[in-house]
Amino acid sequence: MRDVAMAAKVNTAMLYYYFKDKENLYRAVLSDSFSALIAIWDNEIFKSDSPAREKIRKYVEEYIRFHQANEDLRRIMAMEFAVSGGGVTWVCENFFADNHARLVHIIHEGIKNGEIRRVDPSLAVASLIGIIVHNFIMQPIAEHLHGKKVDLSSRKFGAFVTDFFFDGLGVTGK
Repeated sequence: MRDVAMAAKVNTAMLYYYFKDKENLYRAVLSDSFSALIAIWDNEIFKSDSPAREKIRKYVEEYIRFHQANEDLRRIMAMEFAVSGGGVTWVCENFFADNHARLVHIIHEGIKNGEIRRVDPSLAVASLIGIIVHNFIMQPIAEHLHGKKVDLSSRKFGAFVTDFFFDGLGVTGK
């Protein structure tokens, strides 16, 4: 806490007054970082009768933007997941669970409306998120193998992810 206080140019007592301990400070930093993830759901499309595909496309684009803007958070979470620390459970309960539930609901609605074939919504959500997260993790390797920068822009990569998620690699009509 002393190093944090020095970097923030405040005294240690003030940090302890607001955060009590390192765990509370860490959680406050994560909460601030994950606020952008929660804000994705404020978009009007999620309150509308738009098709499931459009809602998922919007979520994917915004989730990609979230990853682009939070590279340090991605590294922190990768370390948390690697050691299966207590922070993983807290983050899952406080940030990922609601996202997961909302995406599952969209997929359920899409199944009900005939837009999406019958699938396990939880598995579909895990796969959708996994496609995005894995590509960000693998970006340096992919760039080395391809010899050029990989375009993970929300527009281009988002369209690829959404199309891949809904259509797979099959040729339409065959």
